[in-house]
Amino acid sequence: QDPQISCRRDGTRCRRIIEIAVTVHETPNWRGGPRTGVGSGFLERIARKIIEAEENEINPLDLDLRVPMFRGLMANPLAREFVTDGPMLLIGAGVGVAPFRGFVQRRLKSANCANKVWVLQGIRDSLLDELYGGEWGVDEEKVRTVVQSRTGEGIYVQDEVRRQADLVWFVINALDGRIFVCGSSKGMGEGVERALVDVVMDKASLNREEAERFWEQKKSDKQYISLALRTELGRIPVVEKGKWVKWESSHRIIR
Repeated sequence: QDPQISCRRDGTRCRRIIEIAVTVHETPNWRGGPRTGVGSGFLERIARKIIEAEENEINPLDLDLRVPMFRGLMANPLAREFVTDGPMLLIGAGVGVAPFRGFVQRRLKSANCANKVWVLQGIRDSLLDELYGGEWGVDEEKVRTVVQSRTGEGIYVQDEVRRQADLVWFVINALDGRIFVCGSSKGMGEGVERALVDVVMDKASLNREEAERFWEQKKSDKQYISLALRTELGRIPVVEKGKWVKWESSHRIIR
């Protein structure tokens, strides 16, 4: 019941529940099929066993399923840099929005935080992968803006950042203002950072290099915190007619 745990939900006190949102990562297998990520695949298999048990009217607790967990002391930057006052802009895509929900609920309990927290959430399709709709407080429509990349106008969250240039500029220049970024796909963090640079170039009449230095300084000042997944050069198999041919360089998602 550590109040700084980002996934703690309103009303979960004494229920001993931790909720985890996971994107199942898949890459080509050298045999021709998909290969599921070690961590996300493990959690998917656990979830499927629970779903199957519930469908068969079996208590999942009787299955004795276990998930090893190792808790770091205040390792989450969102918790370390949390402030009770000051405006906060939370930018997330996919499951990257998961750490934000508990903090929004916590802040909205305080009258001092009214109209001081905003969420920009990027998803593919609201009918398929929108997370936590209806769980952001009584004024959800004022707190959260959702953009969809595969339906409607086809807008990515970095496009919405540019649209919300006035809000970005207000938050980052306010006393105790914070901007957090958390993403779940390759390029999301880089795309949002480019959008933030564009906002500063426009608002402060800076060139690109000066705008990049502006955000580097904000990182040093703990006003701009990015939790987006980074990419690392790796290798994936090239398969032709069901047989491995060669290894090819590619970027893979890591934490």
